[in-house]
Amino acid sequence: MTIAIIGAGTLGTSLAGEFTRRGLECRVISRSELREPLPQGVEYVRADARDAPRLAQAIAGATVVLQTSQPAYTRWIQEFPLLQAAVLEATEKAGARLVLADNLYAYGGGDRGVITDATPETPCSRKGQLRKAMADDALAAHRAGRVQLALARPSNYIGAAYPLTRRLLTDRARAGKPMQVFGRVDQPHSFGYVPDVARAMADVALADDAYGRAWILPATGPITQRDLCDTLWTAAGQPGAAKIQALRGVAMTAVGMLNPLVRASREMLYEYEAPFIIHARDFEERFGWTATPIAEALAETAATSFTGANPNGSAAKARP
Repeated sequence: MTIAIIGAGTLGTSLAGEFTRRGLECRVISRSELREPLPQGVEYVRADARDAPRLAQAIAGATVVLQTSQPAYTRWIQEFPLLQAAVLEATEKAGARLVLADNLYAYGGGDRGVITDATPETPCSRKGQLRKAMADDALAAHRAGRVQLALARPSNYIGAAYPLTRRLLTDRARAGKPMQVFGRVDQPHSFGYVPDVARAMADVALADDAYGRAWILPATGPITQRDLCDTLWTAAGQPGAAKIQALRGVAMTAVGMLNPLVRASREMLYEYEAPFIIHARDFEERFGWTATPIAEALAETAATSFTGANPNGSAAKARP
């Protein structure tokens, strides 16, 4: 069995490590040069996922394709549907199964209570409406017999391999600078720990009965951003309570005037303004495991972040 992973970002490289540990042949496809090494033995192919014919060549021979790539966050509305359409076309041509990395935006605001697979999809943002439309289109392709596919829906990432964890939290804690978070610091939030997300997506990809639906993936027990920051601050060897800069309201508007990514994130602030708690009940019943406890996830994040260890493994072999 050969696994093809589209995208060499946080999730793509973590998935490569997960499948390699399971003894499966793995290929990573990206249009850009690798930013970080892939696990030893993973094949690397340069190809633009927006080019369906070229992508079909790159994934030829794969049994399962996992799509983790995405446009720049500021260009989702304009570019994401076209990217997904190309991936669907290429995977159909290759005769492979497909697992799409989705998210929880379609479920709407933090006033929903606990979010489960049974929660109605009522998006409250442009990006949420986009993700719902893309998910609906993908599942329609499955029902039409074009390609067998499943959608994987993790919560907001956290982990040493995730650039925002490093840039906004651990790197700043190491330097004694205020750690940066979006929204309120006192609301409980469930996070998608990157190793859990990779493990869960791999489980879905390899299960014959997992296709034809979306799966909410295991998320950590809820923690406030204040407690999260205090934990990492202490692990970094800093004294006292964590220094925290919470971006919301006027402060976020001001930063967003200069930072397009922050500006594009404003509509998603609702996820951190009220409790955002995730239960992956369907997944846990089918696959028999739950998320890494948050204390353990933060301890592992700190251990990697503050020792300089590479969370993604060693170099891959490449072909044009």
